[in-house]
Amino acid sequence: MSEQATIPTSFIAVLQRYIEQRQLIVPELSKRLAHFQAQPKMANCEYDQLLHELQAIDPIPAFGVILGQIVQPKDFGIVGYLLTACSTLGQALTRYGHFQTLVLSELSTQVDVSSGVIRHRWHLHDVDTQLSAEFGVSMFINLYQSLIGKKIAPIKVGLPFKPPENPQLYESLFGCPVEFNAECLMADVPANVMWMTITSSDPYMRKIFDGQAEAMLKAEVEKSSDTFGVFFENLQQQILMAMKDGDTSAKTVAKQMGYSTRSFYRILEEAGYSYRSVISGLRRRLAKKYLSDESLSYSDIAMLLGYSEQSAFTRAFKDWMGMTPGEYRKNIKSQ
Repeated sequence: MSEQATIPTSFIAVLQRYIEQRQLIVPELSKRLAHFQAQPKMANCEYDQLLHELQAIDPIPAFGVILGQIVQPKDFGIVGYLLTACSTLGQALTRYGHFQTLVLSELSTQVDVSSGVIRHRWHLHDVDTQLSAEFGVSMFINLYQSLIGKKIAPIKVGLPFKPPENPQLYESLFGCPVEFNAECLMADVPANVMWMTITSSDPYMRKIFDGQAEAMLKAEVEKSSDTFGVFFENLQQQILMAMKDGDTSAKTVAKQMGYSTRSFYRILEEAGYSYRSVISGLRRRLAKKYLSDESLSYSDIAMLLGYSEQSAFTRAFKDWMGMTPGEYRKNIKSQ
């Protein structure tokens, strides 16, 4: 391994969600979690340390498994949003394999198909703890179950540590046999689930997220040192995610990026931007692309762009282009 493995800080939201659900009073830890969120990535070993701190505060059996079960696709960052836009689980996991280093750098998963079983095998990097192993397998299982909306259990799970005092608890939580002292992390999934559909499928957003993820992979290789460039790329990704979630307010986007609203505005202003101009520019580019597809209604496009009403989209588009969406679509046809 050439360097320290990293993960997106979007996974901090999992810990914050757990703290809220368990009603834990941990002001110092909460402050540190917010600090980590102010950057796009963090070291995997640092996240592992946070897992152990939280476990020490709330020492329940199979802590990592239970924590992994509250992970949501959006916690995977841009990759998670891409997966939710895919048509089938098979398509989503193929994308996951391609962009897996955006989830955990240095990650390499081996996937084999045989006798109706898809076998996933992988190793952790920079950490070798029972807690991270539990969490890693659990979050992967919960991810595919969340995408298809069905709690279809794996055929078998493998964990690279000795059997705990109550191995039956793990089998109950995973819903399948568990092999302890495994050579690596393992999850055998029934092959037939790969054909199951993802209800949130969106081919247009999938193309957009595909492009964003590819750009992020390229940026990883180039190791850009442009601080604002990194901020701006992250901002556009967060706006795309916010459009899908239906809340594009600056307050929400700033919070997701780990900034106070005041700091968020200051960074944009110092670079000569306004949040309104950034989101308008992105919406304008997407709107023109969507209008070229006649299968999309105007209300569909408004929803894809994060508008609550079609009329708001129509007014905005007329301000941008000097014509209504309908007039723009007619001009495209006549060309």
